[in-house]
Amino acid sequence: MPTATTQDKIDFRVYIGIVFFRWQIIALCFLYSLLGGVLYIQFTPKEYSSRCLISVYRDPVLTLAGHDPRWTSFQLHQAMLRDPRFLDRVVQQLIGQWGEVVGVRGNMMLDPSIVQAGGVLPTLIVSVKSQNQAYGRAFLDRLVVEHEKEWKNLQRHSRDSAAKLLEEELARLDEKIRQAEDDVIEYQRLNDMARVSARGEVEQAHLGALVGKRHQLATELMMLESQNPELREESIGVISAVSRLTREAGEVGPDTPVKDVSVSAEVNGAQKESTSEGPAGVEKPDEAVLGWPDMRVQLARLKQEETELLKNLTPDHPRLKALRKEIETLESKLELAARIQLENLRDRHKALTITLKAIEAAEYRWQAKDMLARQRLAEFQRLESRVNRFEVNYSELYSRLHQMRVSEELKAEHFSVVEKAATNPRPVWPDPMKILLMTVAIGLGSGFGLALLVQVLDNRIQTISDVEDMLGVPFLGGVPFWVHSGLEKAIRPIVTEEHSSGAIEAYRALRTNVLTALGKANEKVLLITSADSREGKTLTALNLAIMIAQMGKRVLLADMDLRRGRLHRSLGVQKDPGLSDALREGRSFKEVIVGTRIEGLYLAPAGSSVENVSELLESSDLVAKFVEIQDDFDYVIVDTSPVLRVTDTVITARQGLGTVVFVARVNHTPKPLVRYALGMLKDSRVLGLIMNSIEMHRISSLYYAYQYPNYAYYSNAYAYGYDHYYTDRPGAAGGKRRARKRGIGDALKAAIEKARRSILPAG
Repeated sequence: MPTATTQDKIDFRVYIGIVFFRWQIIALCFLYSLLGGVLYIQFTPKEYSSRCLISVYRDPVLTLAGHDPRWTSFQLHQAMLRDPRFLDRVVQQLIGQWGEVVGVRGNMMLDPSIVQAGGVLPTLIVSVKSQNQAYGRAFLDRLVVEHEKEWKNLQRHSRDSAAKLLEEELARLDEKIRQAEDDVIEYQRLNDMARVSARGEVEQAHLGALVGKRHQLATELMMLESQNPELREESIGVISAVSRLTREAGEVGPDTPVKDVSVSAEVNGAQKESTSEGPAGVEKPDEAVLGWPDMRVQLARLKQEETELLKNLTPDHPRLKALRKEIETLESKLELAARIQLENLRDRHKALTITLKAIEAAEYRWQAKDMLARQRLAEFQRLESRVNRFEVNYSELYSRLHQMRVSEELKAEHFSVVEKAATNPRPVWPDPMKILLMTVAIGLGSGFGLALLVQVLDNRIQTISDVEDMLGVPFLGGVPFWVHSGLEKAIRPIVTEEHSSGAIEAYRALRTNVLTALGKANEKVLLITSADSREGKTLTALNLAIMIAQMGKRVLLADMDLRRGRLHRSLGVQKDPGLSDALREGRSFKEVIVGTRIEGLYLAPAGSSVENVSELLESSDLVAKFVEIQDDFDYVIVDTSPVLRVTDTVITARQGLGTVVFVARVNHTPKPLVRYALGMLKDSRVLGLIMNSIEMHRISSLYYAYQYPNYAYYSNAYAYGYDHYYTDRPGAAGGKRRARKRGIGDALKAAIEKARRSILPAG
């Protein structure tokens, strides 16, 4: 048996099948929509279009350089022409003349359409639609006249407003300039800026000189502080040299060349000595030791003489003693000179400290004066810069005002009516072609949507997925819809009466699937039932039993529908005695089994009518009775009552008699009904479900044929193979009937079938 596969991709053949198989809904929606469109065209009042062309341009001779002579205000013109207040004003002017002709004020209010047209000079195409041709022209003429007036007023108002705004700003700037100049003059008068500026230069020069002097003194002071501890044990020569070098280093400024250090040091030293502010006694020791180089030379000569005398005289010689005494005197003098020079350095350190503090105090005072002068000068400059900014802004605004006035005059747009208002004699609405196209689209779209909605909301069994996924039972096979022709009238053995290969092959495939399932279940008793009547269970049981018997098997067909048994009429046997009689009288089923005209097929008819069938089945041991006869047959097929009509099938299945095969009619049996019936049979073994009456002309069969193409082939073989075989029929000449000729109708059917096979996979 073919297996259903999950379709991950969208199958467009399904939607094509909706068009083919639910065409009635689509055609109905299409016809209603088309009828509505025709009625709309017929009864809708006709509208006529009136239009005129307006050119809006600037004079290219007067256009400023770099500006486009073509106008660029299309959106503004469009907004003005469509402004409801502007249109209301136009209607107000026309209501006296056209009020009685057109009717209410709402009919007089027309909606203009504005389109920009290209060309050397761009133009506006203004059009309106009206049911009255003359009123459309009059409305358009008045609209153009009023718009030209409104546009000129708008330009003039815009130009005057901008000029007025600039003039007001210029007046404010002029007032600010006068105020700022007055502030400058008043500040200059109050602060005597000429004298402040002159004094500022002098104060800055004094401040620079004080800063330089303070740096020199600070340098010499730092050197003295660092050298003083090092000179305590040094000689008068070292101390004197350090004193001179310290003075020279202190005199060096940041801009003094190196080669002039010694000269400037001597000059500055001489000036400092001549203008010393210290006491007179401080410098006298310095003068007393000015001959220390001679004393050092004399000391060296005495020591040399002592060395020579020691070579010839003894240390205690008087001459050596006198010489040593003279040497000691000279050394004492040199040591005293060194101490005096060191004290002089310390006194100079104190003097430098006092002088440095005085210079710093003077520097702070001059710095404060210089700062005050700078602040006054800065405030004065700020006031002057404010005046300059106001003057620059005033000059720019004045120039812009002049340019704007000239530019607005040159950029003014001019109106010119290129084509006067005219009305097209042919109505523009309703447009039959547009309306018909819309109705076709709406009709087909709504029809297809409605067909799809009906398909989605349909809860009847349609596809194999409904059986296996939603109901949860195996799918055993199906039979096409043509099997059930006249189902409500008679149950007939189709596989023997019809000679179409399609009918035989359909039941042959069903037989194969059912026998395979029975073999896997290791059962030979098969109960066939359905949820409700007219599902085709009896027809399925009859033809399935015949097909199994044609395999050379012994098959018993038991009619357990004791209330409405009909199998005896289909096989031409007596209804009683039957199974109901055997159950009521306690007889064996073997006594009521009869043979049929079909080889290998035996029938156990239903028997005479019984009122209390359910009680009879409850009190009988059906399993034991079937065990007595099942060894005589290869298969036992039991046709039972509908599950939801009576409880007979539930009672029979509950006793454990064989397995159950459920029959459901496609596009007829609701899925909730089948689910409820299967729930009632939950205590029995359900072998699977047979889909009966698969209607290939409906959408469900498209799913079915797509998943199980063989059944579609069987259906087509029956439908189009009936007239192409020879068979023995009563009344046929010579016992045979020839295939009739194909007419136009047959050719049309063949073409439709060919197109159908291109959509539905067949075999």
